[in-house]
Amino acid sequence: MAKPAMDRAALTRMFAAPADGHFGTSKVMPLDDAIRAHVKPGMMLHFAYSEGRPMAASNALVRVFAGTEPGFTIVSAGLVSNQAALVTERIVGKLIVSFVGENYPTPAPNRLFQAAIDGGAVEVENHSLLAISQRLAAGAYGFPFMPTRSWAGSSLAENACYREMDDPFGGGGKIGVLSALVPDVTFVHGLAADTEGNIILSPPFGEGDLAAFAARKGVIATVERIVSPGYIRRHAHLVKIPAYRVLSVSEAPFGCHPYAIYSPPGVDIPAYVEDGRAFAELRAASRKPELFDAWVKEWILGVESHDAYLSKLGAERLNALRGAAADDAWLDDVDPAVLARLEALEGYDSREMMVVAAARAVEGKVRDEGRMVVEAGVGLANLAAWLAVTRLQQEDRIPAELVAEIGLYGYLPKAGEPFIFSNRNLPTCKSMTGVEAVLGLYVAGRHNNCIAIIGAGQIDRHGNINSTKTGDGRFLLGSGGANDITSGAADTIAVTQQSRHRLVDALPYVTSPGHHVSTLVTDLGVYEKEDGVLTLTQYFPIDGLSETEIVARIREQCGWPLAVSARLKKAAPPRREDLLRLRLYDIRNDFLDFSVSAQEQEGVR
Repeated sequence: MAKPAMDRAALTRMFAAPADGHFGTSKVMPLDDAIRAHVKPGMMLHFAYSEGRPMAASNALVRVFAGTEPGFTIVSAGLVSNQAALVTERIVGKLIVSFVGENYPTPAPNRLFQAAIDGGAVEVENHSLLAISQRLAAGAYGFPFMPTRSWAGSSLAENACYREMDDPFGGGGKIGVLSALVPDVTFVHGLAADTEGNIILSPPFGEGDLAAFAARKGVIATVERIVSPGYIRRHAHLVKIPAYRVLSVSEAPFGCHPYAIYSPPGVDIPAYVEDGRAFAELRAASRKPELFDAWVKEWILGVESHDAYLSKLGAERLNALRGAAADDAWLDDVDPAVLARLEALEGYDSREMMVVAAARAVEGKVRDEGRMVVEAGVGLANLAAWLAVTRLQQEDRIPAELVAEIGLYGYLPKAGEPFIFSNRNLPTCKSMTGVEAVLGLYVAGRHNNCIAIIGAGQIDRHGNINSTKTGDGRFLLGSGGANDITSGAADTIAVTQQSRHRLVDALPYVTSPGHHVSTLVTDLGVYEKEDGVLTLTQYFPIDGLSETEIVARIREQCGWPLAVSARLKKAAPPRREDLLRLRLYDIRNDFLDFSVSAQEQEGVR
């Protein structure tokens, strides 16, 4: 008698996943215990840089190792805010970083980091953002090195991890290469993970996904929520780190605080925005060592766990951060009375003129030269990029797209929050990727069609930029993505307020090479390269002064012999609608200064 054919139920059982999807290998453990189990003195530790920053893990590392001077080497694209405790509590001996300082809402040096670096308590190896990602990628792939377009012609090329070699296939020219970077442990923060450690990351991904494969031992993960294997399968497109690379998983809601986390549509894990109050408190505390010591004792050493940290913050404050992450919550930041005052505000100041002129320069590169990717730097340069692309899309119907270095593509900014990686702008993205895609492909790459706009701490007449060291060797901020941008973008516009200390004849350190910098916009005028030298082509009008007098004032505030173009012209004043949009972007006056009346503003036209 023939055996009956298998029915659907039998077939389903044959090909089913293990019961509940679990294998009995839970890696869930309290965060501080995970660090005690997997982190040993002297290790190289990497803090992954993405939308979800592992700030709870940073605090826990301080709690566990405070008073022991473990001599860690820390690798990070950027160390910021509460992470200053890593140096004040003598947790770290060496930094491999692209940026060290404050970045929310505005970039600025951090005195505590500066004192540790300048005083020799901490060694720093300056990198750029893409270069760190490329070194980690080499480590992840098991290559001894990785090619790079970054660093050539800059002071970063003096790093021991950088070499230039002949094209081994005879193409001619030199190729920059970076040695592999293999940390012992990588810390990441994700939206969710199952108990085995399959991790859903919050996009954009920075370099967190690659770094998981570079780490010698593996990943210590914190997540907003522990979920089922079925949940992981339903969101497999966001699972960037597989369980076999994970050492431990710790549930840590608000594990990015004071930073934000983004939760894509369909992922029912609450997002939250940046905590401006916490950043203000941290900046105030960072001004004096004793104030920051008190902050550390209260908020890191004075709490026994991340859960206790959250209890101290309080449910009302945390719920408000979640509520502000709703798609239309940004409208609540535009108070009708404030909007009415901004609409009625007359005049403009030199900084606003600078941002508008920089935006016009971006628009010109798009219209006249066909640049369709606009890389937004930080600060006033970021506001200019936002203004330019919004105008190009809304008024001219030109599909130029904004990109930002950690993985944002095709986004449009909202009012009320000028932070470059603002959580509220992420839902407008057309794509969210990572550092390698944005800086390696969209900004540079074979099909490079990018106009970039970046801030400049100092700049020389050839467009070389410094944001790393002062003339007497003191530390500033570092490169971030600036070197990668100026090295790779088809064209770059620099923005800075003008003084003899900023426009200098010779730089003490070249963070970013100037060969692709075509334009400089200051608060006094616009410079464009003629015969390889930045030359004044526009001046901003000043009431009561003639063109000759204004040029003389510009010359006084220029640290190199000023070259004036034969095509010099007076810049047109800003449009009211541009000023209103600009002020709505920066409604808190983080970068601008329209909080006082027009009559009280110095230099109002």
